[in-house]
Amino acid sequence: MDRNIFGKLHQLCCSLKETSVFDHLICHRWSIGRLHHRHHRIVRFMKLIVVTPAGREKYLRLLSHHVLKSPDVHEWHLWDNCRNEADRAYLQRLAASDPRCRIKKLPHADGGFNVIGDFYRFCDDAEAFYLRLDDDVVFVEDGFFQKFMTRVMAERGSAIWYAPLIINNAICNSLIKQLSRVLVDGPLTCQASCEFSWAHASFPQALHPVFIDAVRANRLDDFRVPDREIRLSRFSINALGFFGSDIVSLGESFHPPSGDEEEWLSATLPTRLDRPGKIFGDLIVAHFSFYPQERQLLRTNILDGYYELAGLVPPIYEKPPIRLRDRLKQWRRGRKASTPPHYTISLPPVTT
Repeated sequence: MDRNIFGKLHQLCCSLKETSVFDHLICHRWSIGRLHHRHHRIVRFMKLIVVTPAGREKYLRLLSHHVLKSPDVHEWHLWDNCRNEADRAYLQRLAASDPRCRIKKLPHADGGFNVIGDFYRFCDDAEAFYLRLDDDVVFVEDGFFQKFMTRVMAERGSAIWYAPLIINNAICNSLIKQLSRVLVDGPLTCQASCEFSWAHASFPQALHPVFIDAVRANRLDDFRVPDREIRLSRFSINALGFFGSDIVSLGESFHPPSGDEEEWLSATLPTRLDRPGKIFGDLIVAHFSFYPQERQLLRTNILDGYYELAGLVPPIYEKPPIRLRDRLKQWRRGRKASTPPHYTISLPPVTT
């Protein structure tokens, strides 16, 4: 079905308040697609297109392993927001390695955060589901993309955006502490820019090694939580997706104002539409760092641990030095008797 006709059909169903008819059509096409196998690969009429603001080579090498090994990914759109030519050269090599890769460019993309929202103009296929994964998503559980699309199709219409449970995402951190079996001792708030877990490296520095050990021990279930809807709250969109039909039907009202991508897509748009976001608590990815955390985390061997989980040789990358201003910050904190919060995180004892 032509994408323009598909989008018009969705608009017509919405105007007649018969979205259930539209959903039934999509689910029917989905069911037919799941029954058709070719070389043991499931062919779906609802295309999964992964989009990634790219790119930092040290992370993209790992993310590409997870994305491109999956036959469930129809295309991978790499939004060229590189900060230097070395990373851009890697992006070109990555795109040449698999025909599903498509580099998307904007003339004003300079590696900053404010331009990322403009790339959603490329999300214009009404027959696709667009899943954004940040370039520093460092772990995707086995079978994730197929399971995620199965859940998305079953939940279609219940939310405006859908996300997995994200390791090192402030709201998901709170869900893990309150609802999972993982034992977390230390302060957290259920806010996207948590003053404790977002603003400092101490929380992810404690969490990531425990999570890596859980993967190695086949104990991911300890992290899983019940699904939760997000209303009237900003959510860090490290991994988050929309139906292309929603993007097409909403038109200009979907697209975020310049520089306001995360607030708009995760909180403002759901509020305006009275459609929440939804976290699938049984599906897990891991996000490496937020910018206040990155330098400290890169001084550890955590990134190497995620490469080893994937069976890959860790890349050689420069460990950030401790700058004079970092030492001054530590000195000032010491004078004020204020230090980053301390966390103790562990898996529950194994019961027999």
